[in-house]
Amino acid sequence: MNFSLPSDVLNIISRLESRGYRADVVGGPVRDFLLGKTPSDYDITTSALPGEVKAVFSDIKTVDTGIKHGTVSLIIGGEQYEVTTYRVDGEYKDSRHPECVTFTDRLELDLSRRDFTVNAMAYSPRWGLTDVFDGKRDLDNRIIRTVGEPELRFTEDALRILRGVRFASVLGFSVEKKTADAIHTLAPSLGRVSAERIFTELKKLFGGISAYRTLLEFGDVIATVIPELSHLVLPDEERFISADFYTRMLSLFALSVKSRPDEAFSAAMHRLKSDNPTRRLGTAVLSELSKHTLDTPASAARLLSVLGERGALEYLKLETLLSRFGAKEEAVLTLAIEKKLPYRICDLRVGGEDIASLGIVGKEIGDVLASLLEAVISGEVPNDRAPLLKFAEKLKAENRI
Repeated sequence: MNFSLPSDVLNIISRLESRGYRADVVGGPVRDFLLGKTPSDYDITTSALPGEVKAVFSDIKTVDTGIKHGTVSLIIGGEQYEVTTYRVDGEYKDSRHPECVTFTDRLELDLSRRDFTVNAMAYSPRWGLTDVFDGKRDLDNRIIRTVGEPELRFTEDALRILRGVRFASVLGFSVEKKTADAIHTLAPSLGRVSAERIFTELKKLFGGISAYRTLLEFGDVIATVIPELSHLVLPDEERFISADFYTRMLSLFALSVKSRPDEAFSAAMHRLKSDNPTRRLGTAVLSELSKHTLDTPASAARLLSVLGERGALEYLKLETLLSRFGAKEEAVLTLAIEKKLPYRICDLRVGGEDIASLGIVGKEIGDVLASLLEAVISGEVPNDRAPLLKFAEKLKAENRI
């Protein structure tokens, strides 16, 4: 077995070996190689102590990213490579971080502290694949299994519970029975994990190739971190699979929350400390659920006026996932956007100064412009200067402002 490692990674391993230390790529990169994927990054584990790593690479920039836990980052060609000393974790008292770590010269002990067998493999050109927990066998059988007893692994670090579910979703694997039982039993301990870490895992989980099946099996875990989804309802499986993670997430709130899914989504995203654009967009889209049709240019313009282009497109995707919209509605909205149909006051062929020239002042200028926009959207008035001014004069004469 021979993995094609990047030259920088090969150089790191070679330099450590030339000084009498052992070094291997470890964890996710090895798993990805065995699955035929190109790793996004490379973590390296070594028998060298942090100070020894820095001495070997004294000619390049190093960063003490986690030196107390044995990690030194090497900056090579603008890329960062984490090199971590073999270690054994001490007692976990907060269900998240070990109180201390002890360095060791045995790779097997370092691998024994890792979460799942598929992440507990190491590889180097010299030593080949080191797989003391049958991670390759579990990869071949498409199984997620903890290293050692599941209860111990999850009690040590509660985030591993959600990581296990996420790996099942993203990789399309099944969760081994003892591991799955422990996930269901210990899911409440996720309350000790930071909201940011939970949301990062959820985004990956919702976007996984097997998210639908995983959500059906582990809905109780989702309810633990998003109580608003305690009564989880999933949409049509085929439509769900074809949607992106964000639309999938919105659909869960749309179907699972009977009253005000927009408020439920906003509360959940606030608690999970999502970014504001994520929270605001979803809240706006869910607040308009089932309120719009997309059968005419006017209806498309009205949707755009309420949600803007990005929001309207997300609304289309959500209603399509919920089986309410289809190709016809997509064509109507797409054409409205391509033709740049006016849906904002700034799209009108007249502005505030034009309305003021008619003797209209103050707040009434904004009211007239809003009325003009509605008249253009409804098709009552064309978006041209002369008819717009004529309609404004009519509004003034009829005291409709």
